[in-house]
Amino acid sequence: MKRIFRFIYLSIIMFVQMFISYPTYAFENPTQTLEAANLRTAIDEANKIKDPKQRLDLLKAASDKILASCKDNMMVIDILSKATKDVSKIEDIAKQADTLRAGLLEALVILTFKPKVEAPVPAGFPAPTPVGVVEIKKLPVYRMAKVNNTGGGNNFFTLFNHIKKNNIEMTAPVEMTMAEKNGKYTESSMAFLYQETTLGKVGPQGNIAVLDTKECMVASIGMQGSPTAEAIESAKRWLIEKIKTAPEAYEIEGELKVMGYNSPFMPEKLRYYEVQLQLKLPTK
Repeated sequence: MKRIFRFIYLSIIMFVQMFISYPTYAFENPTQTLEAANLRTAIDEANKIKDPKQRLDLLKAASDKILASCKDNMMVIDILSKATKDVSKIEDIAKQADTLRAGLLEALVILTFKPKVEAPVPAGFPAPTPVGVVEIKKLPVYRMAKVNNTGGGNNFFTLFNHIKKNNIEMTAPVEMTMAEKNGKYTESSMAFLYQETTLGKVGPQGNIAVLDTKECMVASIGMQGSPTAEAIESAKRWLIEKIKTAPEAYEIEGELKVMGYNSPFMPEKLRYYEVQLQLKLPTK
């Protein structure tokens, strides 16, 4: 019973700190916003056309345009490629148009998704990566409090108690290192990031390690929802595809990480996180 009351108490404190102390705001990618507006217009125009062949042609043109303009959005590319493949297996033109329209609507959801930021990010952090987009970006040096996963499932509240005790403000993202075992990813550690490297002191504090990172390059993809095993695996596949085609000959260095930007109070369909792989240039 005491454990339940403790959980409720900590949850209320966290709610106050993350939702009242800091304003919640959404961020967006101007390019994707424009493409989404054009796609919505094309879908609306197609809905007005009675002739299935003309409707299909308009939808195909919209799909081709999105594929050409959103080359870094691996999620959208996968969705529209699958829709195009499904259309090729259908003989009825009206059903072809309906299938492609469904794929375009799914892509539209991704392009219009605006992740909500509920806490400040560490100093010098780059902007979050749009959902579905894979990009190579630089992370600055940042300080974090890290705890290894011992199987108890209390990592979040262990870290929350740490920052509360040390008067450290809550930031986003929360960093989760993922380890692959038997083909599945599980959380091996969790870390809260300090807003400044001047806060606190590095070194062990009980089962928590406070440490500074090194400046590094990462391949990052924005994701929507919860970091399920299936979602993480898809994200990893998209990241590797991007790394292989990047102009620089990057190599993967270190474990895969999930960077969570939302609290448990955010509805699942509105949650946003990034999946990242640290990179290094090959030794010449």
